[in-house]
Amino acid sequence: APFPNLETAREAARAARAVFEDPANKARMEQVQRDCKGDISRFFQLCIPAASEILGAVIIQHGFQPNQNGCVEFTQELSKFVEDPEIRELEQELKMRFMPTMVPHPA
Repeated sequence: APFPNLETAREAARAARAVFEDPANKARMEQVQRDCKGDISRFFQLCIPAASEILGAVIIQHGFQPNQNGCVEFTQELSKFVEDPEIRELEQELKMRFMPTMVPHPA
């Protein structure tokens, strides 16, 4: 298993948050989101590849492929630890990066 225990999963989730908070990556994601201008097809063409590339730098260190599929698998593995409040929060945050912000999320 990629995350043999809760602590490993937490470290990976924290690293995933940190990589998106890196100023250069944050600026890149903000620019890409502006470029999408609420267009769902542009979101899939621009935002998801950018988010996958940024996250890829972290997940490859945990045995995942640094691509979109690897990002999905990484999030799925984290979700096995959602009983932990910190991981639940980080996992939700991560999922939001791969969802268009213009689509209302069900409550």
